[in-house]
Amino acid sequence: MTKSPTPGSTPTARQAAAASGARGAQLLVGLIGGVFLLLIAAFVAMIFLVHDEVRLNAVGPIAAAPGAERGGVVFHGTANIWEVRGRLTQDSARQVSFAIDLVGPTAQPAPAGLQLSLSLERADGTGTPIALGHRLLRPGSLVATSAPLETGQWRLRLTLPEIEALQEFSVEP
Repeated sequence: MTKSPTPGSTPTARQAAAASGARGAQLLVGLIGGVFLLLIAAFVAMIFLVHDEVRLNAVGPIAAAPGAERGGVVFHGTANIWEVRGRLTQDSARQVSFAIDLVGPTAQPAPAGLQLSLSLERADGTGTPIALGHRLLRPGSLVATSAPLETGQWRLRLTLPEIEALQEFSVEP
């Protein structure tokens, strides 16, 4: 039989070590639980903080050629389930042409009835956006051409259901 301490008596060294170990375990469990709750809160906050915009990446330049005297850029990215592959070229009159392919997750082209729109806007947010009419070449492939643009930084906005894809470019004088 073990002798239990009587009230008012001092604890033994073994009891003090056990109490200290219990406090350490409680502290460790509290710390791990706090980190876990913080992680859950961060994931829940992401739902409210994530924007519905994605940036398309410039992959490489396009050399100047007839009809594209100012050259251009090839861009690529993913918008929702669609892989976006595009080409942007500028002619001598600062008119910008776009060719865009939308490919689905199983390499199928986007359906012809997919609701999408194209617009151009100043990268600094000044001015009103310019809607671009586009023409479907085949399912998933479209082309569009702008009117001559003023010099400066511009942004192409490709609006798809639930997400918008952005590609920035500059028009030189």
